[in-house]
Amino acid sequence: MRFALLSIVNLRDVPFISLLIYQTDERGISNLIGEISKPYDDVIDLLHDLYSFEISELQTDSQELYRELMSAHYPVIYRREVEGTREQITRNEEMLVELFELDKQDEQPMPVIPMWRLWCINKLEKIIQMLKTKGIKLDDN
Repeated sequence: MRFALLSIVNLRDVPFISLLIYQTDERGISNLIGEISKPYDDVIDLLHDLYSFEISELQTDSQELYRELMSAHYPVIYRREVEGTREQITRNEEMLVELFELDKQDEQPMPVIPMWRLWCINKLEKIIQMLKTKGIKLDDN
């Protein structure tokens, strides 16, 4: 039997699913067989993943996911806290930020300076340079 633990964790304001998949052997011992972390889009993609990995039971700490999965008639159990899922995101944070380019979303393009401003800046810089080299001559009255 396969079961999974699922959480939604915000990483740099992007929701990620953290899915830990366990396989139970004939002696009743559960072993971790997979860890999945990816951006969360919608419940349809999540259901596709759950069916693809042949997960027969799911435990989640997200009330929103619990309601959506129950309405889709997927076997899900709500728990206040699911162990290990948040730690997985924290442990792999640097890799996930780089892989999904979360830092690049914060970067804003440099503003384009109009040509007339560049022309004015150029002329003012020439005037400043001229004043520095020649100096200002004042009439001593």
